[in-house]
Amino acid sequence: MATQTTEFASVTVRPETLRYELLLTAGTALSHHDPAVQDDSNRTLFNRQKQLLPAASRTADRLSQATVDGIAASQPVPMDIADIFRDVSFPEFLATCLVRQFLDAYNSPDGAGLFEGMERYARLEARLRLAAISAPSLRSWWDRLCNAMQVGIHGGERDRDLLTALTVPVSLQQMVLRVLVNDYRSVVALARLWHSTAKLQSEDYALAAGQAVAQPSVALSWDAAGLLAGSDLAQVLEVPTVSGNSLRHQVVREPSWRHLCAALGLAEAAPGRGPVPPGVEAIFYNGGNIEAGAKQPSNVFALAQRIRAVYPSLDLLGGVTDSFDLGESRLQVAGWLVCAQNREALRGSPAYDLPAATVSAFDLLDDVTLTRQAGLIGVGQMIWSQEVLCAGAQVLCRLSLSPWTPLLTRGALVAAVETYLADGATLGGQAARGFGHVQGKWLERPEDGDLRQGYEDYLADNREALRAGLCDGTLGTGAKILS
Repeated sequence: MATQTTEFASVTVRPETLRYELLLTAGTALSHHDPAVQDDSNRTLFNRQKQLLPAASRTADRLSQATVDGIAASQPVPMDIADIFRDVSFPEFLATCLVRQFLDAYNSPDGAGLFEGMERYARLEARLRLAAISAPSLRSWWDRLCNAMQVGIHGGERDRDLLTALTVPVSLQQMVLRVLVNDYRSVVALARLWHSTAKLQSEDYALAAGQAVAQPSVALSWDAAGLLAGSDLAQVLEVPTVSGNSLRHQVVREPSWRHLCAALGLAEAAPGRGPVPPGVEAIFYNGGNIEAGAKQPSNVFALAQRIRAVYPSLDLLGGVTDSFDLGESRLQVAGWLVCAQNREALRGSPAYDLPAATVSAFDLLDDVTLTRQAGLIGVGQMIWSQEVLCAGAQVLCRLSLSPWTPLLTRGALVAAVETYLADGATLGGQAARGFGHVQGKWLERPEDGDLRQGYEDYLADNREALRAGLCDGTLGTGAKILS
């Protein structure tokens, strides 16, 4: 009997991450505050994250020993407090010099602007830090600080020393700004001590204050060699950014839940008062929470796989039930403000060639002052300021799906994003006040056919079963897992 042989052709299978890119262009200014910056001022900043960026390597930006010696000689320290400055780095010294110059210019019995009264140093401390966070240079920092403190122009006799300190090499400016952001409290204390001790060098002032006359001032010294080691090659900047967490929720998770409710005919109701239990709403809307002390069932893996198969949007985004986690989501989200600082990160994307990719992120920032009107009897008026990205600013949102993502899950992503775009897309906060209204368009997406239609057909064909799984808290598993 003849033996039949079958030949197989070799096939190479390469698991690939699917990448979708969405460009969001601000039609109105974007408001996206930094929750980590909290103080008692009436001004809030745009969210920022530190980035390591290549620095411009220019001869003019290199710090010479002559520059260091010149600044130190022009800013002598009273001998009474010189020992306190022995362990202070040159960037810390320069930051202290600038704050001390502000005190010399504006500290008076009557005060100036907001720098008056018992709270003047608290106001200065908060505002100099906010100015340093948002300023790209020391000169810009000084302007922002003076505006925030509502003080007028200083006396002309201070111009040379002040401008010499404000126009040091760019790399050193960034180091000084970081000192003002991170060590603002100790810098203010050093500057205040320097300012008050220097006044005691006047015999008349010391006699009136009932204190001993302070000793003469002495110039300190620092070695410029190695002071900026590596900083002419790279520097750390806090760049305005729209967080991936905000993009994930606003662009995908929330519109995914709205789309599912519309497809299944679930009427809008007050949270927790509709046919869907709060725990079910939570797992779709924000990922849910595991109940304190909850005990996992023995078949967690099988339950999680069943839920992800029945509800593709949970396979896309993940979540937790009352007692267990569904596992890692298939979606990874990243976002970049399209600007010069992020251009290298955009390489390989169509966003790399956009005009906005050549504009500094700091040029896109703007300050807005808002007013809450007083009531008819004059109660409740409030004025506050905030930092925003200007209208026209662009954000690239990259949505990546892990290899082997099922077609229905891919369709759930497309449906969510297109629902977001169709429902009046907003980004960041305060949309009710006119901020964050954006227009979006696909920059890049796989050639995957009409996946949204396939997903919506699935929802229509299984409408009653899917509704029942949401309303009874079983999510199609036969066991109540959400309450």
